[in-house]
Amino acid sequence: MAGKDPIASRSGQQVLTGANFALYTLIVITLIVVVNWFVSNHDKRWDMTPNKKYSLSDQTRKILKGLSGNVTIYAFDKERSFGERRDVLGMYASASNHVKVKYVDPDRQPALAREFSVRSYGTVVVSAGDRHMEAQGDGEEGITNALVRVLKGQRTACFISTHGERNLDSTERDGYDHFKKQLSNENYQTETLPFLQKIEIPQDCTMLVIAGPQNDYLPPETDAIQKYLQGGGRALMMLDAGVELPNLTKLLGDWGVTARNDLVIDENPVAQIFGTEPYMPLIVKYGTSPIVEPLNGRATLFPISRSFAVSKDSKPGVSADTLGDTSTDSYGVTDWNPQIKEIKFDAKKDVKGPLSVAVAGSITGEGEKKTEGRFVITGTSLIAANSFLTFQSNRDFIMNSINWLSADEDLISIRATPPESQHLTMNSAQMNRVLVLGVFGIPLLIVMAGVLVWWQRR
Repeated sequence: MAGKDPIASRSGQQVLTGANFALYTLIVITLIVVVNWFVSNHDKRWDMTPNKKYSLSDQTRKILKGLSGNVTIYAFDKERSFGERRDVLGMYASASNHVKVKYVDPDRQPALAREFSVRSYGTVVVSAGDRHMEAQGDGEEGITNALVRVLKGQRTACFISTHGERNLDSTERDGYDHFKKQLSNENYQTETLPFLQKIEIPQDCTMLVIAGPQNDYLPPETDAIQKYLQGGGRALMMLDAGVELPNLTKLLGDWGVTARNDLVIDENPVAQIFGTEPYMPLIVKYGTSPIVEPLNGRATLFPISRSFAVSKDSKPGVSADTLGDTSTDSYGVTDWNPQIKEIKFDAKKDVKGPLSVAVAGSITGEGEKKTEGRFVITGTSLIAANSFLTFQSNRDFIMNSINWLSADEDLISIRATPPESQHLTMNSAQMNRVLVLGVFGIPLLIVMAGVLVWWQRR
């Protein structure tokens, strides 16, 4: 029997190898084409950063979705720095066909830079129609706040300041400096009203804010507030536990809301995960108001709060509903005051939970116009204090309340989280291990692997 021709056998193997190579090459090219087609026709991004740096917040997407007119965002910078702006600004352009982004080198287009009063590199300006606003920073929060200012115009929040209310300019833990800055970021200017000097609410007040009064209001003052709401005014009232306010309490009663003189204690074990105390109720159950609709699945904290009861038989033209309730493990300590040190449940007089710690409602005015007044009432003014405003969703709760009161429902959402730097913290032992492995260990392993392969081949 004749043996196989080695030349023909070798030639057949070469043909088979060539065919396999061509097939694999064709498969790789096909995969590349398919992936490119999918990416081109399906604009999908996955943001794996801890703070969602490359994703727009719910609020920003909601605003962009509701745009009816064109908006232009100008990024003024040196041409070589344009790439640094594209990650954030590109998301705005991708989210809405009404948004255009223009990158401008102020050295090459000085006239345009002068038109928008640009003084430094890295300036971002949002323009719509004949209005424009410089963003406070080049991050999402600053750009979206500038967009809100351009679209909505100026609002005014008037704070009463003659009954021991919170200090808007205080940087202390219980001050309102952070709240004031947040209002300014969202285009609200703040004014203080010396109510005792002139019992009158100016017409340019978008809303009235009563933040933690330590003394009761006089009947003429509550009458002025009632008249203001019946005429279509808006009011945010943040009361505190342990402060007796009979006249204000009577006013709330006219709105179908009973302000209990108690301290809410919530012993829900889930709250311990956040490191809170029982006298700081953690709220995860919300009502149906647009204010709290975006907060489902999120937590807010109401430290040292009183509770409310909402009447089911309100007066004609008055409606009220709860915004947030405590857990079934809560109760209200009746007649509590700061001098009481030992707290325990007394079934004879204390109220068992769930308890409402925030209420929202409306008042329809009398007459032909039928104007609608709105109010939001919370059981604590600490929710907006410097030490608690940034806790979980407290900022969203307060600012959503502000938006609802000013009839800016399209702004109600979850806001952008301020960017935080990521740090790697190591002790000296960990740093030494990294040094040994990185500088000596891994290179040595590579050399040893090379020597081993060389020895096996030899």
